[in-house]
Amino acid sequence: MSFLPSAKEARWFRWMGIYSLLLWLLLCLNRFVLLGRPFEAVLLLRFALFALTISAVLHTFGWLGARLVWMMANVGIAAGFLVMFTYSSREMSGWQDLTGFFAFSVLSLGGFVFGLIVEGIVRLAKWWRNS
Repeated sequence: MSFLPSAKEARWFRWMGIYSLLLWLLLCLNRFVLLGRPFEAVLLLRFALFALTISAVLHTFGWLGARLVWMMANVGIAAGFLVMFTYSSREMSGWQDLTGFFAFSVLSLGGFVFGLIVEGIVRLAKWWRNS
């Protein structure tokens, strides 16, 4: 994980902005391109707020030094987008947007929780070795 910035480095906040933009674009791609739904400005703002919230939480953990949380949550988010895009391309009688977003949410939260567990185990192991 040498490509990740170290704890309390300002690069985490630059990454947060870029990451928010990337998440927002992927959410918009799914909704307006893959699903073919009509353009709605309010939904664009909601997606932006959602992407910024996810990014702020993940990058704050990274800034605090919990790099495993950041890494595992990103794996969950990537898997969530993959499943969401797969569901969006299927015909599910209008349910593909809901099932895709639900799958994205579950996998994203699962990756985040798994990252918290792994980070906690690693920190406990280091603490036990030092004491």
